Amino acid sequence: MPTYRDIQQVLEAVGEVIVQHIYFVLESGRYPLDRRTSPLLKSLQARAVQARSAGGQFTASASLELYALDYLEYLDRGRPKFTKKVPLDALLKWMRKRKIFNRRKGGQFKSANQLAFLIQNAIYRNGIRGRHFLTPAFSEGQQLLDIYLNEDLLNSITLELDQVFKKRAA
Repeated sequence: MPTYRDIQQVLEAVGEVIVQHIYFVLESGRYPLDRRTSPLLKSLQARAVQARSAGGQFTASASLELYALDYLEYLDRGRPKFTKKVPLDALLKWMRKRKIFNRRKGGQFKSANQLAFLIQNAIYRNGIRGRHFLTPAFSEGQQLLDIYLNEDLLNSITLELDQVFKKRAA
């Protein structure tokens, strides 16, 4: 029977595969992110966590938890048309970070608030296309987990068969 340490190591390996797949997808494509400067990619991590019972005691089960900034979900799913508008303060923060301000629109300069309002309405009308990278990343992690589980199952069956044959030989 596998120990918690074995399960934790397997889950950590699966988590690393998921994180690396997400890195690969987000660092390539039309709008690549940079791992050194992107807060989203810096925040991305997977951890194997041991479960606790209601009394606070550790149990034999473990799980894999993925941690990232909130907008990872929006980057994956996108944003449908005509849903709740993006908050202006979030857009202003994004614009300051990317140094987007005082842009000329239609022959006249727009303030940061006016530009944020235009962006907000454009997102509201057009939506944002999602990148759909989480499902393939989880599928890749599931494949690795299946390989580990099948290998572990094969090892335990082989061990049991060896024990049965040793008993018969004796």
